Amino acid sequence: MKKLSICLAAIAAIAVLGMSSVTAAEEQDNHISKLVRGWTNIATFWIEIPKQIYVVSMQRDAGTGLMFGGLKGIGFAIARLGAGIYEGSTFFLPKYEPIMDPPTVWPFEEAGTLASK
Repeated sequence: MKKLSICLAAIAAIAVLGMSSVTAAEEQDNHISKLVRGWTNIATFWIEIPKQIYVVSMQRDAGTGLMFGGLKGIGFAIARLGAGIYEGSTFFLPKYEPIMDPPTVWPFEEAGTLASK
């Protein structure tokens, strides 16, 4: 149990540090911002599930949000994990723009789009 709480605390710390780094690094697209964005997406991909439940619940109703939002969240989580793995492993290649919109899971405004670029 102690190891689990240490792991969760470490993941939370990485996510918080990664988010602050991503916010600062979004102003300059380079290989470091791509790497940090990839790590942040890998660490926080699972947040897409409750996020999409919330977004769909706000757009429609709570029942639809739980059913459809949960399924939508699983799909978005898989896409975000894939984007994180891709960006984290190819950070040295010259395409530095984010492949998902929003680049990280954090902007909680009415988000619900995948790659719009």
